[in-house]
Amino acid sequence: MPVSKNPEFHVAYRKQGDILHFQVSGDIDSQAIRIAYWQEIVAITQREGLRKLLVVDRKKHKPANPEELAQLVALMQIHSRVADRIAIVEPMAKFVSAMEHAEIEGREFGFNVRIFNRVEEAERWLMYGSSDDA
Repeated sequence: MPVSKNPEFHVAYRKQGDILHFQVSGDIDSQAIRIAYWQEIVAITQREGLRKLLVVDRKKHKPANPEELAQLVALMQIHSRVADRIAIVEPMAKFVSAMEHAEIEGREFGFNVRIFNRVEEAERWLMYGSSDDA
């Protein structure tokens, strides 16, 4: 599993079929770092050529606020066609509602993104979709 070399965060990833699984970890949680690791995820995705992403973010000490999420999504909008589906797993139940705001923001900017609390649900959506997919 390749891992990034950034001292402020770690992005590890592996291929599983046509899905790229990412694990993001680290001790510092800020908007600048959030932007940097999403840029790294985009670069890896472009390099590997797979279009379904599963991202497990284990960095959160506190969730991004709505303004930070809007800024992140707006900055990443130029990459909205890099992936067909992006499943983000938020393992901490208390942060799911904040991440659901990110899903709404992402969809408004053209990302096919969903937020999940469990990896198994995210994998199922990536493989099979759901009845409300466009």
